[in-house]
Amino acid sequence: MEIQKLNWAGIKLTSQNKTILIDAVEDFSYYKPVLGDALEKLIVFSDEVQADYILFTHMHLDHFDKSIIEKCLKKDGKLIVYSGLEHFVRKYAENVEMIVLNLNETFTENNITFKPVYAMDGVGEVQSSWIVEDQETKIFHGGDTIWHNQFWKIGKENQHIDYAFLPVNGVVVNFEVIGLEYSPVPASLNLKEAFAAAHLLHAGKLVPVHYGLFAHEKFYVPQLFDDKDLKETSEKIGQAYFILKDGEVLIDS
Repeated sequence: MEIQKLNWAGIKLTSQNKTILIDAVEDFSYYKPVLGDALEKLIVFSDEVQADYILFTHMHLDHFDKSIIEKCLKKDGKLIVYSGLEHFVRKYAENVEMIVLNLNETFTENNITFKPVYAMDGVGEVQSSWIVEDQETKIFHGGDTIWHNQFWKIGKENQHIDYAFLPVNGVVVNFEVIGLEYSPVPASLNLKEAFAAAHLLHAGKLVPVHYGLFAHEKFYVPQLFDDKDLKETSEKIGQAYFILKDGEVLIDS
């Protein structure tokens, strides 16, 4: 399996000559008032990527970009959707083949298996995590989940996860402008929680996502960390990690 890190939480998987996109986003402009400007140059991938399968963890527009469906999904491609999101997705995806799965239900095609598992969104909206595996590699993608009590169970029921893509920015959001009361509690995993979650998932390596690209001093305040923090947290929890920068490719075989 070949894995490319895209913008923010997005990844592109290539396996069995098939291309899979998870939480792939190019256009963050709708959230600019609360996220601010991107702090690094965004990757434009839609000009060259044609996907056989597109997945997303939830409907926040920094994880769900309907234009990617229009630009990147092949004519015979499939959206693979957690059933809790089906009625939302159908509003944006007409005349597209959709595979709808309940939590812990699997769909296998071309020797690639897809499985949505439990996740918890930081502001109470519907979300799932995804497990995708081929004959060599198994990955877990956690969207922007917060800490929850199912990591133990998921780890026991889904053995041999090679890479856990988990948010690490532990962001505190102030979205009163859209009607949500302010809370000082982080709306995504922080660094320590992500390492602990990867450990409970028995993942070979944590791959941090959902950090570094956006910050807003009033509305979107991430917890900052550096290489020293990564190393110290890894050693303390006993969980290996791998940094994959936007645009970089990891080939696992």
